[in-house]
Amino acid sequence: MKLGIIGAGAIGKKHAQAAQTAGIPIGMVVDSNQEIGRAFAEEFKTTHALAPEALYQDGSIDAVVIGIPNWLHQSFAIAALRAGKHVLLEKPMALSYEQCEEIDHVAQAAERVLQVGFVHRFTGVAEAAKKIIESGALGDLYFAQAFLFLRRNVPGLGRWFTDRERSGGGAVIDVGVHLLDLALYGFNFPPVQEVAGQTFQHFGVRMEDYKYEDMWSGPPDYSGVCNVEDAAQAMVKLAGGKTLDFHVAWAGNYPQGLMPPSMVSFCGTKGGIAFELFGDKIHQTTEREQLHDEVIPVEENDFFLKQLLDFQENIESRTSVGANCHEASEVQAIVDAIYASSQQDDSPQKDSPTNLFESLPSISVE
Repeated sequence: MKLGIIGAGAIGKKHAQAAQTAGIPIGMVVDSNQEIGRAFAEEFKTTHALAPEALYQDGSIDAVVIGIPNWLHQSFAIAALRAGKHVLLEKPMALSYEQCEEIDHVAQAAERVLQVGFVHRFTGVAEAAKKIIESGALGDLYFAQAFLFLRRNVPGLGRWFTDRERSGGGAVIDVGVHLLDLALYGFNFPPVQEVAGQTFQHFGVRMEDYKYEDMWSGPPDYSGVCNVEDAAQAMVKLAGGKTLDFHVAWAGNYPQGLMPPSMVSFCGTKGGIAFELFGDKIHQTTEREQLHDEVIPVEENDFFLKQLLDFQENIESRTSVGANCHEASEVQAIVDAIYASSQQDDSPQKDSPTNLFESLPSISVE
């Protein structure tokens, strides 16, 4: 496989480093910023193009990684698929479920792989958790909780990250999609029945009065806008009596020390597990003569490398651990439903959460 990379920013470099480690040649990098693109090409010993047409027309390049801002995902993915390229598309898949559905239709018509970059599936703790779940040690799963609490980490304030028209949303569509994917992946993607959610905008909207601890994709641009959420909470009801309690925040007043900043947990009829997103251990409870608790150490791994190797395997055999179109679309449908639910008022004439989600097209994954 020869790889093309669209987007020479930080995420593009992550994929390029993984390709180097895997021994996968990088045939071309595309970036509209000539200085950044040339520096990337020099570092990774490849060629640079300002526009993607040169990559699409290069018959030696089999697959493309797309790591560019959210509002460009749909058009670039569709163009790459129609050019006959397999695509590893960074999360979120697109700005809406409808856009995801269109990408899926093009991928099917082109008979090409479209895999979405939910890279947290490939961390050591997530892989270990999935194995425990599949072993049956937890019994039937009925409840999951997924949260990530960042205190002052709104990215790129005033830039495209905080402009809803270009980003699609804030904390939910940016980092929350990883949590939603991990939870649904653990549950093996049962159909979604209800979504009730609330988003919050209290910090980034202050703009110059917003005091931050960290800001990747910065510095702030105070001439720009911030019209997206800092945080959100949601309850997701799944088929089979399963539920997901979801919390995500770019910013919030969360006291430190009482709980970890992130956690994904699953409760089953025979046991339960919990782990941090970037942790090195799994906490597990199982039923024996009495409840038994243990801490299972997990080795860290190069999850971007594992994702790229999985993408390569998917192209060769059409088998993959990574997120496919249907799974990524279901994640996006929940995102859409959280935003729609939050916009509702308390009027009894408004749709219920059930009707809200049922108004979306069916996206059940068998």
